[in-house]
Amino acid sequence: PYEGKLSRTVLRGESSRKGADLLDIEMYLNEAHSQGVRSVRCHCNVMAWAESESELKRIRNDVGSQLALMGCTPRHNTVDVPVLFWAAIPGNEADFPAEESFYTFLDQALCLFNEETNYRSSLSPFGIKMSDRLSGIPLHLDISDLPMKRGVITNRNKFILGPSGSGKSYLTNHLVRQYWEQGAHILLVDTGNSYQGLCSLIHAKTKGRDGVYFTYTEEAPIAFNPFYVEDGVYDVEKRESLKTLLLTLWKRESEEPTRSEEVALSNAVNLYLSKLRADRSIVPSFDTFYEFVETDYRRLLEQKRVREKDFDLENFLNVLEPYYRGGEYDYLLNSDKQLDLLDKRFIVFELDNISSNKTLLPVVTLIIMETFISKMRRLKGVRKMILIEECWKALTSANMSSYIRYLCAPVQAA
Repeated sequence: PYEGKLSRTVLRGESSRKGADLLDIEMYLNEAHSQGVRSVRCHCNVMAWAESESELKRIRNDVGSQLALMGCTPRHNTVDVPVLFWAAIPGNEADFPAEESFYTFLDQALCLFNEETNYRSSLSPFGIKMSDRLSGIPLHLDISDLPMKRGVITNRNKFILGPSGSGKSYLTNHLVRQYWEQGAHILLVDTGNSYQGLCSLIHAKTKGRDGVYFTYTEEAPIAFNPFYVEDGVYDVEKRESLKTLLLTLWKRESEEPTRSEEVALSNAVNLYLSKLRADRSIVPSFDTFYEFVETDYRRLLEQKRVREKDFDLENFLNVLEPYYRGGEYDYLLNSDKQLDLLDKRFIVFELDNISSNKTLLPVVTLIIMETFISKMRRLKGVRKMILIEECWKALTSANMSSYIRYLCAPVQAA
């Protein structure tokens, strides 16, 4: 009687397992059909070795715990390890034991895919990882250097066009991430926070050394310090950009500065930078520049008897007072973060919240222009990319549209 009960229990157990297996198979097939996903045979393993039995035991436990944290159930293989090791050697794939593989979907199989060499479908050392839409086979695709080398294209400029929801931002996130991973300097002009997640990821990955995100909120308004450079080198491009920034703050778009005003402002910038080099205790900022013009430069103008019609100092100070300490926009050019963007490889300017602000937008536009031009001139032999999201919005700005037109020639030649 006992044996009969035991045999019935075993049969019921086998029956229930078969029923569960059939249910799992049915769910698997339904998923494949409803989602249109590709079914593949997959095998994944982690090979570990050590100099001693105790060390091997520790490594085995570490590997098992890490796999468990990923949601995988580790199985310690003790039977055919030599066979798996042999089959893993390039050229020995035919000896791989088929019973060690299992059915799964392509997306899940690729989560543990070895990316070191399997995707190399192009001889170019530079490119992006993609996959064939029909087969799901990984591809290494170079859309910049190889076509240029072969004469298929004459520049590396790209224009991405597609309707809403077609995946433009998804593609560009994928593209710029891989460009960044290969050493490129990337400056993004964003509208809609499409790259905030990627920027945060890079910021965390580099422990704050890279991934700079500029955006405007009432709680944390956008702030820069255009007068600060980490290496203390103020080249011609930097001095000109400071002068252009000050002129933009001073004059309306319809007002053309006179030659005497440009010369006077250039002198003010150059003398201020000379004072910074002579006195390291002065903190480079708009505040200290404003104070220099109000005191030292005022005395110099009086000594040289510069006429008011040639350079109206009082008008200049009055118009720029909102950007000085205690003014409405005192935060804008006086950031306390000593941040030089020249060596930052991933920078995002999010303009959505200031696109209609006639005070902030021109300043941010000039900062963007100066940042990329500085990279272009000073970082020789380094790949650089500027990407403008929703470019049609940028083209409505006179400054930005002329800048884009200017970039077309030097950037494609750089």
